[in-house]
Amino acid sequence: MADFMIDLFRAMPKAELHMHLDGALEVRTAMELMGKRASAQDASDGDAFPQGSYEALHRRLVIGGRCATQAELLAYYDLPIELLQSEEALARVADDLLRAKAADRVRYCEIRWAPALHCACGLRVRQVAESVARAVKRASARYGICARLIVVGMRAHAPQENVAMLREAAEADACGLLAAVDLAGPEAAHPDPAVQLPFFEEARRLGLGVTLHCGELPGSADAIRRCVESIAPDRIAHGSGAAEDEALCRLLRERNIRLDLCPASNIQAGLYKDYADFPVAALCRRGVPVSISTDSPVISGLSLSEEYHRTSAGGLGPAELWAINLASLDSIFAEDAVKRALKKEFCAWARGISELSQATELR
Repeated sequence: MADFMIDLFRAMPKAELHMHLDGALEVRTAMELMGKRASAQDASDGDAFPQGSYEALHRRLVIGGRCATQAELLAYYDLPIELLQSEEALARVADDLLRAKAADRVRYCEIRWAPALHCACGLRVRQVAESVARAVKRASARYGICARLIVVGMRAHAPQENVAMLREAAEADACGLLAAVDLAGPEAAHPDPAVQLPFFEEARRLGLGVTLHCGELPGSADAIRRCVESIAPDRIAHGSGAAEDEALCRLLRERNIRLDLCPASNIQAGLYKDYADFPVAALCRRGVPVSISTDSPVISGLSLSEEYHRTSAGGLGPAELWAINLASLDSIFAEDAVKRALKKEFCAWARGISELSQATELR
């Protein structure tokens, strides 16, 4: 596609609905955190983070090509989680993430993270939640970007553990940025999200939105259907497997459940051959609400603008991609006033751009 298209995607205001904090640890920040950890250790205890090459660290944090399995891709989160075990580190990665997103003209984003995974070195869930929320609030003001937080429960954790984590995180939400919950973790090992119903019920009691990871794996249409019927989520993280089932597409359309797609991540995990194989166009043209996100911008090694540009190889033109971006604002976990303001800003920007003039919101 012509070079002007990447400029168009970089210029347009964007919303990003599916993004993991621990997938956004920049290599230079990881190097600094490793240095601080190493210098704080007593030499007799050994050095868990020896000084090494920037190139080697880059290979541990950024996917260089396709992975053989999804499990191989998930291993890229190991080092970020190991390093993000202090309030300082969590605050730093949150600031880095919002700085990068603002530079890419992302005007609204939702950041998800699992507080329980950041308590290995003594932090409590409350401290984790407070440090991330404070950092996001400061960075939002500094970089002029609107952000909300999604707290993640883990499929492998007992429901009562996820409920307790959520309550503590919600109590710590002095900044008022916590907007929704998510469920993540190995879907194949823990296929039934209904086990976690107490977690989702507690989220709704607290007035939070509900999304969960589902439907990344081949042949996952039935899993998505069970998720819709048992959990009734507001949105689904990933869910591209729905394209395999016309009746499921109709159900998602009727219930207005948006699929927050991350093409690069699924392609890198070996679930699809390439962007032409990824079913975003098929889903859109069946009327399924979708959004496009990076999932983990550093691990996947791309900006949201670049993700839009690459997704165009799947058969969608700029007007259709703009419509996806604009329509995603209908489903963000934010107040109605925020939605209205963002829509007004987005529409004002697009006015008069002929490539986008035929775009309509996807319903």
